Amino acid sequence: MYLDILNYQNFYNSSIGKLLAHHIEFRLKKYCYLYDNQNIGCFGYSLPYLNFLKNYNLSLSYCYSKRMGISSEDIFKTNKLLIDEDRVPFQDSFFDHVFLIHYLENSYNKQLSLREIWRILAPEGKLYIIIPNKKSSWYLSSKSPFSSGNGFSKNQISNLLNESFFEIQSIERLVYFPNKDLFLVKKHKDFIDKFGSFFFKYFNGVYLCTAKKKIYANITSQIKLKKRALKSIIKKI
Repeated sequence: MYLDILNYQNFYNSSIGKLLAHHIEFRLKKYCYLYDNQNIGCFGYSLPYLNFLKNYNLSLSYCYSKRMGISSEDIFKTNKLLIDEDRVPFQDSFFDHVFLIHYLENSYNKQLSLREIWRILAPEGKLYIIIPNKKSSWYLSSKSPFSSGNGFSKNQISNLLNESFFEIQSIERLVYFPNKDLFLVKKHKDFIDKFGSFFFKYFNGVYLCTAKKKIYANITSQIKLKKRALKSIIKKI
């Protein structure tokens, strides 16, 4: 299980961890249109994927769940917070962009967690999620940082985002190379990825999802969310 900050740090300090983070960050930054002085929320363990944020003058908040623990890494000009996933300590519409990495799959209640993210996002604010594919070896292997929590199918992610009042802009399949610290994997990563995306399309390691906050949601989605929230409250009682 990887739901511990030290486990994540150790993995991403390894050569395969750095390779994975660089590979995903290269795709992630192509979806991000950032401007100076924006507020950015980074939830979960997202630091290895967001080096490109250093190119902007941004107000960054790195938020860690209490079950994961808070990073001791020195992050220049940022806020670091330990949070409850269902009670995020920011005012409404605070963030222009939010990144969820190693976060949503580990949440106790994904609907409530996403509702909190919706609340703190500005109107038309952008959400970026990296989340494991439940069919992949990256999810099924205990040595992978994506092995904790829940894996998802593309339909499950789509339904979850739609019901949480987000407009999906893209869901991209990423990472077909294995979680093996081998010279051949590092040297031929791009070839393995192209080969895998053609012959093993549905066995990608992770999904990269981008979505936009919707101000208006249909009535059916609201009713479904209220029912799920009520069930969650009843179970706790």
